[in-house]
Amino acid sequence: MTVSELYQFSVDLCRGLDPRGDDALSARLAELAGEYGFLDGAARDAFDAARLTNPFGDTRIVCGAPEREVRRLICGIDIDATEVLLADRLADHGRPVDLVVAHHASAIGGALGSRRDTIWPQVKLLTDFGVPEHRAHKLVRRAAGAGEERSSNHKINQVAEALGMPLMTIHSPADILVHHEGQSLLSRRKPQTVGDLVALCDEWPEVRWLVSRGVGTRIAVGDEADPLGRVYACFYGGWNPTGEVVEALCDAGCGTLWVVATNEGLNEVARRRDLSVVVVPHHPADNVGLNLLWDRAMDRFGDFEIVPASNFVRFDRRSGGMG
Repeated sequence: MTVSELYQFSVDLCRGLDPRGDDALSARLAELAGEYGFLDGAARDAFDAARLTNPFGDTRIVCGAPEREVRRLICGIDIDATEVLLADRLADHGRPVDLVVAHHASAIGGALGSRRDTIWPQVKLLTDFGVPEHRAHKLVRRAAGAGEERSSNHKINQVAEALGMPLMTIHSPADILVHHEGQSLLSRRKPQTVGDLVALCDEWPEVRWLVSRGVGTRIAVGDEADPLGRVYACFYGGWNPTGEVVEALCDAGCGTLWVVATNEGLNEVARRRDLSVVVVPHHPADNVGLNLLWDRAMDRFGDFEIVPASNFVRFDRRSGGMG
């Protein structure tokens, strides 16, 4: 497996699972190509050309040789220069590393092609849940307009480039796998109460690993005896819903919001609208998606070694144990 093969595998996997469908994704790429054609000068130079072939703004080869063969990689949730230096040091211990993979892209220059590319699937998820399309579109567009498009912090990149270490980010392809795993869990196990959902989340091996260290799934708003109602899972789409989006979900009949993080503003809306909020620990939820991704990649390319770092813990779900 080469760096570029892993990258393309991740993009293709996400395209196949994205709720918008491949036709819609292809249409978006064609639209971007049309916009790119009218750019010139500095605007053209600043455009992330990967957006023309990859509809996911948070999955990128950031630096390094794309054709480098990968036998061993470091994977972490929030990679910084520490993990890049670890990759270099492991060579002195007889374990050379060929690639560093980060899940979160926000702190790595060039890793986030477009906030809108990442958040836009939420329109489809909201409309499928029952939010009118015109409202979902406006709500997500406003959320996507907040904050910077791309990071100007190239500190990690410079360390990787100085050491000749390839660096990649994989976010949406892992998150879509968590989304599908969550939907499968709801369909198979049919939890009835908020407490039932908490117990099911704590069965995930990635969450159990943290439960044994004193942190598990929690109820931010509501009670374990509350009926679950209709569940909206916030695992795919880059960011948590805004308060406005939560209001729209309540209008559509949502009974429980299933998230990896919350805040007091979101909780206040939930309390006012009698909505339950269940929070899976963020890193374990990310690990579920990454582990499912690595399992599929190994099925496709054969086994390779993964060195866990930065709150990633490897569980090989094919064998039922730690990898």
